[in-house]
Amino acid sequence: MGWAGIRFWVFVVLVLGAPALLMAAGDPHATDLGKLALILGPAAFGLALNMGVDDRGRGAANWGRVGVAAAVTVLVATGAVAVALVFGAAQFQAAATTPGAVALAAVISALTSLLEELGWAAAGVALATRAHGRRWGVLLLGLVWAAWHLIPVWFRVGLFPDLEAGPPAMIAAFVVSCLIYRELLTTLQERAGTWLAAAAGHAAPNILLAGLMAAGLGGFGLGAGWMLFPAPGGLVFPVLALAALVAFRVRNRLSGRTPDPPDQAGRYN
Repeated sequence: MGWAGIRFWVFVVLVLGAPALLMAAGDPHATDLGKLALILGPAAFGLALNMGVDDRGRGAANWGRVGVAAAVTVLVATGAVAVALVFGAAQFQAAATTPGAVALAAVISALTSLLEELGWAAAGVALATRAHGRRWGVLLLGLVWAAWHLIPVWFRVGLFPDLEAGPPAMIAAFVVSCLIYRELLTTLQERAGTWLAAAAGHAAPNILLAGLMAAGLGGFGLGAGWMLFPAPGGLVFPVLALAALVAFRVRNRLSGRTPDPPDQAGRYN
């Protein structure tokens, strides 16, 4: 294993190991530090190991495609919410909230999504693809991304209560969703020439869902209805994300366009 492989696997060990060790202690203060390590770890470790953001030397970003990235994932999330509402797997409930509280939930979701993609898209994709190539690198990164989410689920610290309450099949569906979603976000990132497309694609549906939940969207059916959960973990979200990914691939094939190759250092945008 070369230096590129060592750096990627050091990233994996640190990103997963730091929060897991803290949460495993069982102490409330250690658990809070574990949550902080979970949130900050991908960006801190990824940027350090990658020596910065990976949009260097590839020309100007296509900002229109950054907007397209946000629109595509909002459509995926909106479709998943609509299906859940139509089939009764979610409903709007009376919520003692204010417009300010809804806005705050959306802002927090935007900031955490941006911070998350600083680790996964701005640095993690480069670390993974240098070590294992485009196809296997993004696949491995998707698995690590899924494991990163499931650490607090395993220790039941309340960050992802729906996954904690769901059946094992929901966890399996979540892992598949992460693989598809990471591939979609990476494709959007490559098309736009900047990691900010992945950040926009990640943040936009999170903002939508956080705002809707703050406004009263809830009552998710997690018995037999877990399949209609309107986010990764259900089945509708990954199916729609996969449909978007296939649409991009078909469009590229019909137009004769192929994704931009990595630069000489092996970087992908």
